[in-house]
Amino acid sequence: MSRKTRSDAWGENLPEDVRWDIYALTKAPTQEQREAGRPWLRDYRADVLPYLRAAGLAAPGRSGWYLFIGRMREEEASRTIASVESSKRIAQGIVRANVDPKLAADMMTSLSVDAAAKGNDEAAKILADSAAKYHAAALGAEKLRLDEARQRTAEAQLQLAREKFEAAQRREDAAKAALGDTKLTDEDKIARMKEIFG
Repeated sequence: MSRKTRSDAWGENLPEDVRWDIYALTKAPTQEQREAGRPWLRDYRADVLPYLRAAGLAAPGRSGWYLFIGRMREEEASRTIASVESSKRIAQGIVRANVDPKLAADMMTSLSVDAAAKGNDEAAKILADSAAKYHAAALGAEKLRLDEARQRTAEAQLQLAREKFEAAQRREDAAKAALGDTKLTDEDKIARMKEIFG
């Protein structure tokens, strides 16, 4: 449980976007800092004070700075929790909406990439897992669709073969009847065979 922040605590009078920009100093090093072997901006004198002076901001004391960082970490954790909860609600909403699995997989992938870009690894993981499940469901639905199409094709081919067989059976029966008809002459029987078999 965090304590109530004093209204005169350093950083409380700054606009929210400025506070987050300053807090980002502890997370996103510049190229020069990486090359200098300092992958994280953690040094108060070397990194924070020059930045604040360049931005025209009053510099806090060391303890004020670390209290500010502590408050911002709490806010970041709250944002992460809210984002994770939001991601869960989005995933549940898509399930309830019965969205096409391929579309849902694409949506979840996009949301996962957005969450990862914002540094929210937990939300990105939840969304990526959902995307993978929807992708698997989309593949399953596509396989089922192809299986049904193959089944319809097989049934159509079977029906066609049955119709051909029945037509051949009718021609054979008609030919037997014509050959067995004693009233017909041989010429009539030949004409009848040509008529039956083409």
